[in-house]
Amino acid sequence: MHIEERVLITGGAGFLGSHLCERLLAAGAMVVCVDNFFTGARRNIEHLLDHRHFEVIRHDVTFPLYVEVDEIYNLACPLADPLPARPGANNEDQRPWRHQHAGTGQARPG
Repeated sequence: MHIEERVLITGGAGFLGSHLCERLLAAGAMVVCVDNFFTGARRNIEHLLDHRHFEVIRHDVTFPLYVEVDEIYNLACPLADPLPARPGANNEDQRPWRHQHAGTGQARPG
């Protein structure tokens, strides 16, 4: 089966995203992989970089991105906190971004 579609995969350098890139390329799609490499890894897609139908864009999806595609697979959300919990520690102490107003960097009031 060959498809001739341009497909955008956000989080394409992650574990699931990189496997989806492989699968869609094998099916004949042109794949645009978008990742900020916060939790994804370049090594997951290195073997795809020379493929003529594969393109990588380093981009944070919290900012607009304008590309023409036929399909979008959004895998850009980490499923777990990037900081592991320490045994016996209050997990909230390890996640300072949860104690700030979005976009201001100011601490949330009491």
